[in-house]
Amino acid sequence: MLDPRRLLTLRAVVRAGSMTAAAAELGYTPSAVSQQVAALERETATPLLVRHARGVLPTEAGALLVEHADVVANRLARAAEEVADLTALRAGRLRLASFASAGARLLPSAIGAFRRRHPAVRLSLELREPDECPDLLRDGDLDLAITFGYVPGPGLDTEGLTATFLSDDVVNVALPAGDPALEGTFTPTDEIDVSTLRDAAWIRDAGSLCREQLVDMCATAGFTPNIAFDSDDFPMVSGLVESGVGVALVPDLAVHQMGRRVVLRRLRPRVVRRIEALTLPHPTPATAAMLDVLRSRRAT
Repeated sequence: MLDPRRLLTLRAVVRAGSMTAAAAELGYTPSAVSQQVAALERETATPLLVRHARGVLPTEAGALLVEHADVVANRLARAAEEVADLTALRAGRLRLASFASAGARLLPSAIGAFRRRHPAVRLSLELREPDECPDLLRDGDLDLAITFGYVPGPGLDTEGLTATFLSDDVVNVALPAGDPALEGTFTPTDEIDVSTLRDAAWIRDAGSLCREQLVDMCATAGFTPNIAFDSDDFPMVSGLVESGVGVALVPDLAVHQMGRRVVLRRLRPRVVRRIEALTLPHPTPATAAMLDVLRSRRAT
């Protein structure tokens, strides 16, 4: 394959009309320019320039190579412009993923702020369970994912990824009014010990992390949960709880989806979802810019 640097040197010589003029334009010595052209002639096994008293002219082969060198130069200039646009966020894309409650509560305002700052960047968002996201990031199918893990409790395999803490999302238990576990609690700040829920029927979240968390939490309290239904649709969960079907774990991010007749209480011991933004270790400019937006909103 021909050396593109030598092609560009030949192009400069033909455009300038002499080795000396091309050397001044390129910032090389005339000897270095002459050596580059000679090496290209050896590569192509044919003369590329005709020397005369006032400078040089291309041979037929030399003129042909200069035409291709023009294409190379134009593509390199275009590449430099496109990289500059990406770096300055005048172009590019950002592929986001999030679990449902964060997608509904955290990301809309962040995406709005990002679009106002960088309107030329193409954005996409898809809903994904947290445990799906690490492999999608590693495979290059996502740029940034909003995920969570439980503290204490199950988390994600984030090897090879960078996790940026966004917030803690406290988990509540949702109960129907009059549930036996509410006896002795009088205010919304009263906590319910997990052990008092051993006889409850549970409406379990369908996500794998949430399923594992429920089992671990109940096992620590000395019992196995009795699962009545599986659902990750919080309005449906609210309706089931209100109807007295069972109790459910509801994080703060989803509390707004609970009906007025659902009673919410903190758990003892406390259960927290730690919300993080996962990225590759060297994020794209658009990804880094979204992280800045997310961090700034976290600070407020």
